[in-house]
Amino acid sequence: MGASLRQRPGRSALLLLGYALGVGVTVTLLSIGGALVEQSRDRELIGGGDLIVLPEGLDLETFRTGGTSSLFFRVDQAGFLAREVLGAPRYEDEIRVVAPWIEDELVYVRVGGRTVPASAGGEIPSAARALGAAPALVSGEWADAASDRAWKAPGDSALYAALDVFHAPDAAADSTWAEWHYFNVALPEGGLYLTYMIAGDVPAGRWGGRLLATFDDGATERVFDRRFPAEAVRFAPGRADVVIDESSVGIRPDGTYALEARIEGEGRAEPLHVRLEVRAARRRYLPPVAVGGQALLSGYVVPLLDARAEGSVCVGARCRDIRGAPAYHDHNWGVWRDVTWDWGQLNTEDGLSLLYGGVSGGGAPPGTRYAYLFDEGGFLRILPIATLDVGWSRDGGRDVPVSIALLAGRGDDTVRVHARVTDARGTPGAAGALGPPDEVFYQMRADVTVSGRIEGRVIASTGRGAFETWRRARE
Repeated sequence: MGASLRQRPGRSALLLLGYALGVGVTVTLLSIGGALVEQSRDRELIGGGDLIVLPEGLDLETFRTGGTSSLFFRVDQAGFLAREVLGAPRYEDEIRVVAPWIEDELVYVRVGGRTVPASAGGEIPSAARALGAAPALVSGEWADAASDRAWKAPGDSALYAALDVFHAPDAAADSTWAEWHYFNVALPEGGLYLTYMIAGDVPAGRWGGRLLATFDDGATERVFDRRFPAEAVRFAPGRADVVIDESSVGIRPDGTYALEARIEGEGRAEPLHVRLEVRAARRRYLPPVAVGGQALLSGYVVPLLDARAEGSVCVGARCRDIRGAPAYHDHNWGVWRDVTWDWGQLNTEDGLSLLYGGVSGGGAPPGTRYAYLFDEGGFLRILPIATLDVGWSRDGGRDVPVSIALLAGRGDDTVRVHARVTDARGTPGAAGALGPPDEVFYQMRADVTVSGRIEGRVIASTGRGAFETWRRARE
């Protein structure tokens, strides 16, 4: 080595430097790795929790270092996830507190007439404190604001007012655009389907309102359908309330939906007058979801998956009192050119609620359909649907749905639904003004049997449900 240094000192020095750099890099990487291992065990560096929920597509290392790729990420449906999943009664023995946390978000503020970038974060004080991750308070007060309390535990009125909003002014300039409140009330025999719709080319000013109702009192089924000009409609984006002529939907301070519907009959037909109060039997809801793109926009929210209705339904002078009738409410918006759908909703005697749905056609992207389940412990599962089959028969030259079979599952979790249709009505797409004109839209009520196994628990129950589907018309 000494001879090499004397004969070629420059080359030897370069070789030693290379070795030194390699060793130095190795030591540095090992040190960083050790630090990361220690940090991964430090709850304070990730918000103080044992379980952390990250935005989809964001890895933990990016989350820690706050790289540019972490900007503008968000956890979709964070409120639903915190309140109805992680904070549900099902996990009350395992999860002590759920604490939302935003850290190092890039914001811009005005200071002295200049706009400057700043780093901002946010927490709910009481949740962070319960988690053991509260910052050291130097001075002042650090307590929950009214908005914090509303986010953690909104009352029914605030929850439904936030979920159940109109989007009309943002719709594409398309005459097939429509948005509506839908209410479904089941009676021992028959039932009521009621729709408050805004439809047409809203941005261009060519639009109006529509009231649709089907009332089956067990003896006679009557259909009511009236259209109204735009000046008879009052609504506001971001609000649930809507008025169409003398009919209206509104949310009261206690979270009750107040429905009034007056639909004059055609010709000499007797008018329909509905006056109902619809309130949640249990807080079970599907938060807003939207699918599609330029060719299709389909939005859907279910504020009331399991509700009860009180009031009256009158046809002419004949009235029927409604007391504690099972009810359901959803809200739809979007563009409906050549679109069909499958939908179903049921509640069983032992407290299981199941909902499924999906759109087809109109440029809708293909994808897996899902069944959405609640039980007495709160949100239960979302399971992909493997098969969905409708059984048909011919009656008087018409296709009539007689049964529905659904199988959904993932891993060891499986749910089977068999529905025996007890009542069905078909409406051609052209008559309903939604869907393709060569398709028939079917609304059904059915007795259901639900079986399967979730988390090793056997499911076996019966109940009632409502279903919708489309089928191509034939002679």
